[in-house]
Amino acid sequence: MFIADAHCDTLYRIAIQHDAPERCMITAQRLAQGQVGLQTFAMFAGGQGVKGHPYENGQAMLAARDKPGVPLYLRALPDDPPGTPHGVLSIEGGEMLEGSLERLHEFDEAGRLRMIALTWNNENQIGHSSKEDSAEGLKPFGLRLLGEMDRLGILPDCSHLNEAGFWDVAEHAALPPIASHSNLKRLCGHRRNLTDEQVKAIVERGGFIGINFYAPFLSDGENATLEDVLRHIDGIAQLGGIDVLGFGSDFDGIEAWPEGLGDPTGFAGLIDLLEKHGYSQEDIAKIAGKNLWNVMKRAERARKA
Repeated sequence: MFIADAHCDTLYRIAIQHDAPERCMITAQRLAQGQVGLQTFAMFAGGQGVKGHPYENGQAMLAARDKPGVPLYLRALPDDPPGTPHGVLSIEGGEMLEGSLERLHEFDEAGRLRMIALTWNNENQIGHSSKEDSAEGLKPFGLRLLGEMDRLGILPDCSHLNEAGFWDVAEHAALPPIASHSNLKRLCGHRRNLTDEQVKAIVERGGFIGINFYAPFLSDGENATLEDVLRHIDGIAQLGGIDVLGFGSDFDGIEAWPEGLGDPTGFAGLIDLLEKHGYSQEDIAKIAGKNLWNVMKRAERARKA
């Protein structure tokens, strides 16, 4: 079965934290063992926002992009999903662009970006994060950026974005909003999760929601289980989301996860649980990878450059 993952922080661990590739949760061997055909490698701007060195961090991660040992699609995706592990690149934290469309083109030309998480946990030139107590939407540069992302076929990732910013994306972006690594707020009240209304908007636009495996986003208690992952899948599916659901593991960016789901080899147990819970093979295939593949292909077809 083709499995795809919308988010990991492996490049940050390797390039910025200087961890050896073999010490990461994501390795080429584990991806192969877990039958992951497509892994999205995020280039994380760093925890200091605009006060840090987001652009320089991005350049360092671009330079380290081959170190995980996974071939990257730096041009068009193939017609069919790959049978062996491949990767694509994204940005997490739009401050990496330094408020410049030229920077956007620079990163896209070097790495063919598939999505950009407009914020991380800090305000930037684009907008405000879910961590802030802000009712303000996207800033003028954020709206300009959406238009250029539409032209380049880069999906707007609303994980970490505040709710007002999300609704600006839903209104102004031609491409559908996605949440690469977020869960359902009704089932776990963390600020990083999505309201039912946000989920419905993503469903209506044909976007994507990647279930995050970080325990505090899965359960309001101290620990999380595979059944908690299933709860969030069920909850979003019940809101009409079977065609937008997928995985956004956050591997290499989290320190707490459900038992048995600490690296890509754990996907098999999650797939088994979906089968036992009564999901059809068709719906499991969508959740496992086809939904993410389809929305990336849709974005690629919209590319005008």
